[in-house]
Amino acid sequence: MKRLVKLFIAINILNICLFANIIYSKADTTPKTIKEYRDYLASLKAKKAANESSKQKTQSEITAANNEISRSQNEIMVNQGKIDQAKKDIEKLNKEIEETEDSIKKTIQAYQLSDGQNVYLEYVFAAKTYEDLVYRYAIVEQIVDYNNEQIEEYYSLIEKNEKLQADLANREKELDSLIANLSQKIDDLGDDLTQYTEINVTIDDDIEYAQSQITRYTNLGCGETELLTDCLNKTGNEVIGDSRFKRPLTGGTITSYYGYRVHPITGIRQSFHSGVDIGGNSEGTNVYATANGKVGKIIRGSSCGGNQVYIYHTIGGVKYTSGYMHLLRINVNVGDTVTSDSVIGVVGGGSTASRNGGYDTCTTGPHLHFIIADGWYGGTGDNSYSSYSTFLAKTKNPKDILGLPDQGIWFSGR
Repeated sequence: MKRLVKLFIAINILNICLFANIIYSKADTTPKTIKEYRDYLASLKAKKAANESSKQKTQSEITAANNEISRSQNEIMVNQGKIDQAKKDIEKLNKEIEETEDSIKKTIQAYQLSDGQNVYLEYVFAAKTYEDLVYRYAIVEQIVDYNNEQIEEYYSLIEKNEKLQADLANREKELDSLIANLSQKIDDLGDDLTQYTEINVTIDDDIEYAQSQITRYTNLGCGETELLTDCLNKTGNEVIGDSRFKRPLTGGTITSYYGYRVHPITGIRQSFHSGVDIGGNSEGTNVYATANGKVGKIIRGSSCGGNQVYIYHTIGGVKYTSGYMHLLRINVNVGDTVTSDSVIGVVGGGSTASRNGGYDTCTTGPHLHFIIADGWYGGTGDNSYSSYSTFLAKTKNPKDILGLPDQGIWFSGR
């Protein structure tokens, strides 16, 4: 029951976060002129610089923590040597004490009466002359003092070494705790570093896209402050409408549907899956545009998603964006007009795909991650936006739109 309650709370929290993204999307704006694109590009570069600074600071903290772990481990090794030596010294002293035990016992007995007599007193008073008495007394005194000093030294050294062992053992516990805390800190900082790296990748993608849009609209002859929608209509670059969506592959099986799931790579529970994964095809299988439209955005070599194509559609007068991820190869360019029969790329994500190149880590095998969202992601005009979080908030379930079967069932035909 407790698990169900926790699950219900987690889902509601995630729904609240998603709702927050939807609210945020209303305030999201996309550049409407070349000048606004230039301002947007400048803001992206400033954000990237700030993230790079945070990334460098985090890396410095990781390096410092690693150095502290190394120093602590070296100290543990040195202290372990001291503990071993202290144990050897104690064993040696115990052996010496054992070997001189008879002498020590006699020394101790010098201060005790045995059967009413003292052996040292008997020795002293056995003197024949006064000089002999003084001599014997001096000898006894020296023997007692020497043995007392020897006993005190032995026990003092044993006590000292036992204290050293205890101190070193406590210090080792402190160092072990320190190493554990530093290791956890490094893990946490590593998460921060990954976060900053992912943010920078996203920013780099947006910077590249903004620069390509400035070049594209400039080449079309659009003015700096001219509305891009007017410019596109004037140059005949409007999006060709369509009546419906088609499946992006001629066949396949659904390996993961839209919605919350356990992430197959990170293991994070209640991870939101923004599209549908279509598997069952080998790398190099043709991927088609889901409907007539125009290529609006291309991302190459993303660390999570690899090669990606985003296409703008107008279906029944309503704007949509379709997304295609983990492509092995892209066959189109930004601004290209496509039909539902256009091959926009080929399936990737497997052993010979981008994973070998080391940049697409969010794939477990050959498949197409397909997304449909309201509005134009990175487009111009009404119901257009530039934020990826807004795009995710506007995603729809492709199963309903494409008439896909249940997970694991093979489908044929578009």
